[in-house]
Amino acid sequence: MIPLSAALAAKGMGLGAVMALIIGSAGASLTEVILLKSIFKNKMIIAFLVVILGMAVGAGYLYQWLF
Repeated sequence: MIPLSAALAAKGMGLGAVMALIIGSAGASLTEVILLKSIFKNKMIIAFLVVILGMAVGAGYLYQWLF
Protein backbone atom coordinates (compact mmCIF):
# COMPACT_ATOMS: atom_id res chain seq x y z
CA MET A 1 0.00 0.00 0.00
CA ILE A 2 2.87 2.38 0.72
CA PRO A 3 4.33 2.33 -2.83
CA LEU A 4 0.88 2.97 -4.29
CA SER A 5 0.31 5.84 -1.85
CA ALA A 6 3.71 7.32 -2.64
CA ALA A 7 2.95 7.20 -6.36
CA LEU A 8 -0.45 8.85 -5.86
CA ALA A 9 1.08 11.57 -3.69
CA ALA A 10 3.80 12.16 -6.31
CA LYS A 11 1.11 12.55 -8.99
CA GLY A 12 -0.58 15.27 -6.94
CA MET A 13 -3.15 13.54 -4.76
CA GLY A 14 -3.70 15.35 -1.48
CA LEU A 15 -1.90 13.93 1.53
CA GLY A 16 -5.12 13.84 3.54
CA ALA A 17 -6.75 11.68 0.88
CA VAL A 18 -3.69 9.40 0.81
CA MET A 19 -3.89 9.07 4.60
CA ALA A 20 -7.58 8.17 4.40
CA LEU A 21 -6.82 5.62 1.69
CA ILE A 22 -4.14 3.93 3.79
CA ILE A 23 -6.28 3.77 6.94
CA GLY A 24 -9.45 2.71 5.13
CA SER A 25 -7.84 0.03 3.02
CA ALA A 26 -5.96 -1.48 5.95
CA GLY A 27 -8.92 -1.46 8.30
CA ALA A 28 -11.66 -2.52 5.93
CA SER A 29 -9.90 -5.04 3.71
CA LEU A 30 -11.99 -7.78 2.15
CA THR A 31 -10.06 -10.56 3.89
CA GLU A 32 -10.60 -8.96 7.28
CA VAL A 33 -14.33 -8.55 6.68
CA ILE A 34 -14.62 -12.20 5.62
CA LEU A 35 -12.77 -13.27 8.76
CA LEU A 36 -14.98 -11.11 10.96
CA LYS A 37 -18.11 -12.47 9.25
CA SER A 38 -17.31 -15.91 10.61
CA ILE A 39 -17.14 -14.50 14.15
CA PHE A 40 -19.70 -11.68 14.35
CA LYS A 41 -23.22 -10.96 13.13
CA ASN A 42 -23.92 -8.57 10.26
CA LYS A 43 -24.86 -5.62 12.51
CA MET A 44 -21.47 -5.77 14.23
CA ILE A 45 -19.61 -5.95 10.93
CA ILE A 46 -21.51 -2.94 9.58
CA ALA A 47 -20.75 -1.01 12.78
CA PHE A 48 -17.07 -1.95 12.45
CA LEU A 49 -16.93 -0.77 8.84
CA VAL A 50 -18.71 2.49 9.64
CA VAL A 51 -16.26 3.22 12.45
CA ILE A 52 -13.18 2.34 10.37
CA LEU A 53 -14.27 4.34 7.34
CA GLY A 54 -15.43 7.25 9.51
CA MET A 55 -12.08 7.35 11.26
CA ALA A 56 -10.26 7.17 7.92
CA VAL A 57 -12.20 10.13 6.52
CA GLY A 58 -11.82 12.05 9.78
CA ALA A 59 -8.07 11.42 9.88
CA GLY A 60 -7.77 12.48 6.24
CA TYR A 61 -9.56 15.77 6.89
CA LEU A 62 -7.56 16.37 10.07
CA TYR A 63 -4.24 15.63 8.33
CA GLN A 64 -5.17 17.90 5.42
CA TRP A 65 -6.14 20.68 7.83
CA LEU A 66 -2.99 20.39 9.96
CA PHE A 67 -0.45 19.95 7.18
